[in-house]
Amino acid sequence: MALWMWNYGDYEIFHANKVASRRQEFGADLPVFWKLYAPDPKVDFYKEFTCEKDGYMTLHAGGIGYIYIDNRQYPTDTKVLVKAGNHTIKVSVMNAQGLPCAYVDSDICPSDESWYVYNGDWEKNPVCTNIKYNKPSPTPETFLFSYERIDPVSVTEYNDGLLFTFEKELFGYLYIENVSPTDNLHVSYGESLEEATDINNSLIFEDVTGSDNYKLVQRAFRYIYISGSKTAKIHADYEYLPLEYKGSFECDNEDVNKIWNACAYTLHLNSREVFLDGIKRDRWLWSGDAYQSFNFNKYLFFDKDIVTRTLIALRGKDPFTQHINTILDYSLYWVIGLYDFYMTFSDIEFIRRIYPKAITLMDFCATRANSDGFLTGYKNDWIFIDWSDIDKTGAVCAEQMLYIAANRSMAKLAKLLNEPYEKYESSAHNLTEAVNKFYWNENKGAFIDSYESGKENVTRHANIFAIMYDIATDAQKEKIINNVLLNNNITKITTPYFEGYELDVMGKCGNFDYIENMLLSYWKGMLDLGATTIWEEYDPTQSGTEHYAMYGNAYGKSHCHAWGASPIYLLGKYYLGVTPTSPGYETFTVKPYLGHFGYIKGTVPINGGSVKIKLDNEQLSVITDKDGGLLVYNGKEYILHANQEIILQNS
Repeated sequence: MALWMWNYGDYEIFHANKVASRRQEFGADLPVFWKLYAPDPKVDFYKEFTCEKDGYMTLHAGGIGYIYIDNRQYPTDTKVLVKAGNHTIKVSVMNAQGLPCAYVDSDICPSDESWYVYNGDWEKNPVCTNIKYNKPSPTPETFLFSYERIDPVSVTEYNDGLLFTFEKELFGYLYIENVSPTDNLHVSYGESLEEATDINNSLIFEDVTGSDNYKLVQRAFRYIYISGSKTAKIHADYEYLPLEYKGSFECDNEDVNKIWNACAYTLHLNSREVFLDGIKRDRWLWSGDAYQSFNFNKYLFFDKDIVTRTLIALRGKDPFTQHINTILDYSLYWVIGLYDFYMTFSDIEFIRRIYPKAITLMDFCATRANSDGFLTGYKNDWIFIDWSDIDKTGAVCAEQMLYIAANRSMAKLAKLLNEPYEKYESSAHNLTEAVNKFYWNENKGAFIDSYESGKENVTRHANIFAIMYDIATDAQKEKIINNVLLNNNITKITTPYFEGYELDVMGKCGNFDYIENMLLSYWKGMLDLGATTIWEEYDPTQSGTEHYAMYGNAYGKSHCHAWGASPIYLLGKYYLGVTPTSPGYETFTVKPYLGHFGYIKGTVPINGGSVKIKLDNEQLSVITDKDGGLLVYNGKEYILHANQEIILQNS
């Protein structure tokens, strides 16, 4: 079977660039503001083979090109007869605006993963393929989605038009029918009813006329307001990636079940060519958002392909001359995520191919270090961390915590590949000592944001990272928990993004009551306001349309943001209790925790299998289809064998 083939990384970069070009606000196209990379415009594919019989070869190209065999080149879409014997084939394809790729239909040497390309140093590298692209059409320039027709659940007259309401937010093509070609239609999209009907301020809209039916471009919406017609009928083709829900969670608290389901749907809507941040306004690929989606994915889809696509697309190509998304912390998350990827999927070949780009990224970061060795933001570098009032004077503590974690990740990756690792270990060690010297404030029992401003400001963020990445000592952890995390005088976090990190640390420290209380106040607060997906930001002190505003726009806040889906991760990791203890879940622990629930049950996907857990006040049941597990419960340990259920009675 022939497969389309392309150069390593080009497919991911090509589709990520298409993603980066689709954002619109107020009718204007908004391409991303950071550096983008492009597929190599010309690629040469090679294959050496022996055939025992005569055969044929036909080249289909994503671009212009030729097939060269037996000292002669032949054009595309031409059947070339090949005699039995030894042959070396070269396929050359150029596509300056798209994705150079090739498909060789042949009964003796079809294109597949056994072909190779040469990079700039003439190093022999295997091509990339995907089993989904196994026919001449479509080419890999088309990303393959699934579709489902969705009809609105209600239609009501509103002013001079119609308001259509769907059961929940979705993404897809909108079809408009039963209108007159003379109707001047204004189509306003909304995640809220207020946004759809406020035609002067809604971010996403379209004006159409001249036809009796329309198919509009894919967008996200829950509400559609069409002014200019009282006869219009609509439906949507929901566009989605057909990912399998391998993970599950259920308990006796229906609010928590609704939260888990809303989080799963939020993540699914934003799981496309790559992990997006929000499905309506942004629709961009951000490294910090993706880093969290990697964790959520482990407990829901356990899909390796979307993680690899995202990692490759984020990093792009060399030379690396600008932080990912222009954000210092987002470059560091990318490096940290590489070792997390290896622990999850144990794919050493992926690490081997992408590791050189991790080196050049870290080399670039080193050029941003001050005389104390701390990373700082240069001109046009964005120090983000979170939407919060953080003292960002000079070198910011939270960034140094991530820098330590990134150096540790690099050292581990280097050891895996038998590459030099000493400088990364040394850097992590020296940075840890320096962070304690410059940022730890014993009087406050916490890490301060900045030592250069003199303000000694304390926020949660650096302190969360200190525990999250095992940088704080045990004594420091105890002080941070009491003086920062449980201190209501320290500014609260208002984004689900960083609240997910805070709850991860609470779970790590065994403060499960805090997790449950936040689920039933913070996340439930959004659902109580009618949300069907999780928001970019939620401030319980706000009311009414205040919940929709952000970035200076009345409806700028995303109401379907992937970074809000952390309950999937938290409930899978700390309640169902499944975590890997060696790469690829070769070994793993199962440490269930019931909390204040009457029962919990669910499935956690692992590399090569899954774990099913049921726990209530009377009994625990655990079964996995993979060896290597260790059940830890009530202070005792039990070895888990594949397909052998363990049932324990609670005394």
